[in-house]
Amino acid sequence: MTDLAQLISSAVKASGADDSINKQLTEVLKKDLNDYVSLERLKNKLEVLYTFEKNYLELVKAYKEEIKFASTLQEDLRKERSKFFSETLKEVSETLSESQVDQSVASKWLKELVDSYTKSLDLSSSLIEEHTLDTIGKIRSEAKLSKPNLSSDNLE
Repeated sequence: MTDLAQLISSAVKASGADDSINKQLTEVLKKDLNDYVSLERLKNKLEVLYTFEKNYLELVKAYKEEIKFASTLQEDLRKERSKFFSETLKEVSETLSESQVDQSVASKWLKELVDSYTKSLDLSSSLIEEHTLDTIGKIRSEAKLSKPNLSSDNLE
């Protein structure tokens, strides 16, 4: 922008205009051109943003089924975990009580069942998370390949 201001000042002086209006003319031109250049820069930035968002949405659309699948897996796992602790564990405990299994033995079995089931759910969760992160990584990689760039001319 400093170069533009100097260029305007030089052009006004070289124009041969009356010295009394040189400063006023220079200021008006600087303001008008500065507004224009700022608007053009904004347009360029918005165009780059629009292009990036458009490409990203196309990638999301392309990976829609994988995203749904990962989301469904996570939801199913949460439901399964909730059902186990709210229903299944209660049923097993009641069955052990009705079968007149010794309280200490029943307690030990329940603890082992919870530990085993929790480990299984944690493993499933880990695998789902890995799959989800892989899918996100693919989308990001493809997004980077088609990412538009702002040239230094557009940023000044």
